Amino acid sequence: MADIRLRPTTPEDMPTLLKLIQDFLPFVENSPGDGVTLTVEELVRDGFGDKQYFTCLFLEYLQPGQPPEVIGYTLYYFAYSTWSGRVLYMEDIYISSDHHRKGYGKFILSHLAKVALEHHCTRLSWQGMVDRDAAKFYDRIGAKRNDIWSNYKLDVEAMQSLAGNGRT
Repeated sequence: MADIRLRPTTPEDMPTLLKLIQDFLPFVENSPGDGVTLTVEELVRDGFGDKQYFTCLFLEYLQPGQPPEVIGYTLYYFAYSTWSGRVLYMEDIYISSDHHRKGYGKFILSHLAKVALEHHCTRLSWQGMVDRDAAKFYDRIGAKRNDIWSNYKLDVEAMQSLAGNGRT
């Protein structure tokens, strides 16, 4: 494996992170039609403000005599399960397409597994698309699919409607 490293991002990295998130969007089936609406200012506020909502690590490719090249990222946060306790939730894992199939995804997930264990988490969770190369990769590393639970979400408009009504 080539020389790579994971490093924590800084507020100054957030423009690069936003660009990587935008680069990731075409790979996401049923991605939002209006694209990425998140701003650099929101990333700085939410990743480095008084309350930290996420942690982000850049995957860097290291070549002698060259500055490190950011070739991917992972973004995660800690959650809590009423059944099992602490959970590390990986929101995103992205590696630029010219660096796929080199073991970098496993490198990132191995690091996150260590972080989860250090924080006494009972699991490392994420959502992945079905019937894709990524799903095959997740199966190979021993991840278990959850065929019992369905994912639901309320967008801002639905939340405003529900909050204003107070009844379901």
